[in-house]
Amino acid sequence: MIPVNGHSGLARDPRSKAIININSTDIEKARMLKKKRREAAQNDEQLRTEVSTLQNEVSDIKIILNKILEKL
Repeated sequence: MIPVNGHSGLARDPRSKAIININSTDIEKARMLKKKRREAAQNDEQLRTEVSTLQNEVSDIKIILNKILEKL
């Protein structure tokens, strides 16, 4: 690995010429941030699903109540 001038946490791979982050603290922070974003996206999707289900159930209840009112 060849150190990148002016960036202590970065190095260049001599074979691929790619710049790689060699700072383990930054790498761990990035992993945790990615995990939090993924969890937030899953929570958002779960909430959307629950809201949709509740909307459908309320609609069904309205239909049933209207049928009951028609029979009265």
